[in-house]
Amino acid sequence: MGTKLFMELRRIFAELASTLILGKNKDAADIAMTLSEKSRALAEELAK
Repeated sequence: MGTKLFMELRRIFAELASTLILGKNKDAADIAMTLSEKSRALAEELAK
């Protein structure tokens, strides 16, 4: 499960970077929230 979450985080980071490069700040904020949720899920999984 941890590997799947890590791969999702990599995808989200890439999406966030490209969104910021394009200057879509409102979209980037939504992506950052998703990133935060997935990061928390990964931390909880690794803490087990």
